[in-house]
Amino acid sequence: MTLKLEPYDPQHHDQGHIARLIFESDPELNRLVYGDNALEVLEKLLNMPESYFTPEYMKCAMLDGKLAGVVVYYPTSQMQAVDKLAGRGFMKALGFFTFAKKFFFYMKMDKMLAGEIDPDGLYIHTLCVNAALRGQGIGGEIIRLLAQENEKMYLYVNAANDPAIRFYKSAGFEQAAHGEMQHKGQTYGEFLMLRS
Repeated sequence: MTLKLEPYDPQHHDQGHIARLIFESDPELNRLVYGDNALEVLEKLLNMPESYFTPEYMKCAMLDGKLAGVVVYYPTSQMQAVDKLAGRGFMKALGFFTFAKKFFFYMKMDKMLAGEIDPDGLYIHTLCVNAALRGQGIGGEIIRLLAQENEKMYLYVNAANDPAIRFYKSAGFEQAAHGEMQHKGQTYGEFLMLRS
C-alpha cells in the first residue's frame, strides 16, 4: 500500500465527502457538537481560514489517487492558539444565536478533556478513514507517517467508541486520562490517549 498525505485543498478535494468522513468518525459526538445540520456546518468550516480544517492542519490520505481518509493535527505547543482561532470560526459557522444557545453546553464539554498534554508532541484532532476501506491498515499507516514528524502523539477518543479505542491501542496509544460530563441525563466521556 502506498498511502500519501497531502494538504487539504478546497479547490481539489471533495468537501462533501470530507465532511461526511469527519462526521462519521464519531456521529454521536459530532451531532452534539455541530447540531442537527452537522454536515452543513462542517462544510462551512472546510471553507474557512478560522478552522481546524485548513491546509495547514488537515491532510488528506490518498490511496491510488482516491481519498481514503483525513487527519487533522498540529504541534501540541500550538493547541491554545489553534483552539482560539478555530473557536471564532466555529461561532461564525454555527451563527451567533445558535452558538450562544449552546455556549454552556460547550463549557461543560471541557470537563471531558481531562489530563495533561506536554508541549513537545503532536495533537491529533481528527482521524477518519473511509468506512469502505477500514481494516486495511490505512489508519495505522497514517499514524506511522505522523510518527515520522514526532513519535509523541496525543488525542481524545469517545469513551463509548470501542472500535476506535481498540484501533488506537493497536497503534501504540495508551489511556492517559478520562473525563466525563453529564448532558440531558446522559454521561459522555473521553479518554486522553498518548503514544510516546
